Amino acid sequence: MSTENTSHCNDCDMSFPQREGDGPCSKCVKLAAHPRDSADYADIATWDQCVMCGITRRNNMHPTVQGDSRIITCGSTLCKAAIPGIPQAQESRPATHNVPRPVTDLSALTRQRFKRFNHGATSTLQTQTLLQHERGGGEPGEVIVMVAWQVRIKKALASEFGQGAKGWAASVLLQDVKAQLTEQVSIVWQQRRGAPLLSEHVSIRWAGNKMPVPNSLSLTVGEFYAVHSSTDNSAIYVENVPSAWKSLAAVHKRKGGFMALELYIDSESWAESVDGDIAASLLGSKKRSIAEPAALSAAKRPRALHSMLNQSNMRLRSEFRPSGLSGPAPVVSRTRTTLKRMDCIVDPRTGDMQFESSFAGDFETTPSFLSDNGQSYVVKRFYRLTEDSENTAPNTLPFTVDEHLVQIQAEAMRIGLGQWFMNAFFQHARNRNVTAIDFNIAFTDAFLAEEIESPSPASGIPQITAESPGITWLVEPKRSTSVEHFSYTLVHKSRKRDLRSSTIYAFAHFVWGHSNQTMIFADLQGTPALVGRKDGLVLFDPMTHTVGGNSGIGDFGLEGINSFIRDHSCGDVCNRLALDEVAPLIFDTSSNEEQEEEQDNSPSPGDTDSANGEGEDSVD
Repeated sequence: MSTENTSHCNDCDMSFPQREGDGPCSKCVKLAAHPRDSADYADIATWDQCVMCGITRRNNMHPTVQGDSRIITCGSTLCKAAIPGIPQAQESRPATHNVPRPVTDLSALTRQRFKRFNHGATSTLQTQTLLQHERGGGEPGEVIVMVAWQVRIKKALASEFGQGAKGWAASVLLQDVKAQLTEQVSIVWQQRRGAPLLSEHVSIRWAGNKMPVPNSLSLTVGEFYAVHSSTDNSAIYVENVPSAWKSLAAVHKRKGGFMALELYIDSESWAESVDGDIAASLLGSKKRSIAEPAALSAAKRPRALHSMLNQSNMRLRSEFRPSGLSGPAPVVSRTRTTLKRMDCIVDPRTGDMQFESSFAGDFETTPSFLSDNGQSYVVKRFYRLTEDSENTAPNTLPFTVDEHLVQIQAEAMRIGLGQWFMNAFFQHARNRNVTAIDFNIAFTDAFLAEEIESPSPASGIPQITAESPGITWLVEPKRSTSVEHFSYTLVHKSRKRDLRSSTIYAFAHFVWGHSNQTMIFADLQGTPALVGRKDGLVLFDPMTHTVGGNSGIGDFGLEGINSFIRDHSCGDVCNRLALDEVAPLIFDTSSNEEQEEEQDNSPSPGDTDSANGEGEDSVD
């Protein structure tokens, strides 16, 4: 018997003359999918295995007696013929390698049956989708890192929620991997626990419940693997492979890499988040629409948490000057190219905002993404501005470009104003020497981009002329798709108790005081990302409720403010910052009247810009 075709399995140290390919044999692959101490592992270990090709299965193996020996084969013609000393029977058909006669006959009958029917496509998956899955979410030719995972609850692995392994492209964000795996585990979790599992209840750990290197969870899969496979870290993380994954790791370490991870489920935080009215918080938040300011009747007046007496000198006061939307904000123009970029500039003292225009070269665009010099962005626009404004035809908008410009500028202004308040919030914490706070929170970077030469297919604009300007997009850096919600449009209940959540709840409370009781931030949501080179949270798409009800889409005016005062309960961070004293949750109308009088007596930034000739966009 020639040894040239022998395929050796390193896991069981056996050779199979008729096996094709390399790596673990069929039996070792099946065993590797189960823990050694499991019933499935013990069952598979008893299965017969073909001595020629290595195939193993519970039933339908073919024993051949040769003298005192009992030789097991899979039943295929080639494997039986390869047994030394056994005469080869005459075959009435071509041999099918490693497939027994009954299976071959059944396959032939199945093919004949299919030929009698003209079946159409039965899958909704397109070729591009399948290729993306094969590439692990990356581009062709990218390095693939094999990620094996198990579920852990507290100190023990929870095999009932599944385990698995899949290759991921090195460019995929680790947070996106976590989100997809959490969604997979959540199917079984919800069946057993009665409510879904969210990504915020799950954290990534290495096998053996080992915490990753600090500030590495917001990296890509490739970067995360590189950090933990360094000389100093490899023995602790990458080389720490459970026995269930050792054969799989041996194959993929020689390729793109292998990581044995765990999905650690914080069952206690999950239980705290699941209460009687969680469904109401998810389903009861109203859609964004422009609402008229609602009168706050005496019956709906918010509760007074603290007496008004002797507090006038203790309250937060700032030079913040709220401004409503009466039209597009002034733009200071410089030059012009294909895509005009406009940045929202916030006055560090008063919070006044204006847009400063600059111009860049051509950008590579798709309907949702934009890239420039290797940096990827997400582009956003409104598709309707009111409940009854729907797109009715291609290349048409249910609103004017100017109407859209006002609202998309308001989106950018809310982001810039949010960071302005966040900076003041952190400074307030430093002034009070409070360090037990999560400082790794920021609002997203964002700018506006106006199409100025030819419209993109996604814009809904047929053409751009002097009378018909192009659409303006809100542009943000591309981040993970994993999103954690902290409040909704009209729901602000403080359900979570971790430091990050408590910090965001306290930030929302602080805004009420620092805005001189004129504004509330709502719909606070964020994505895990690096903030100052540390694992943090980036907030995006905020909404605001203002006294005037005119800060943009989603502003419910006094109704929205009242919903915050009704729902908010101070937590640890609020108490450390004494927000119940310096920013009491009461509505002082006299304070707002005084502020409005001050604003009426002072020129607005827009008036100043117009007087200086800087309020209009010049055309070069």
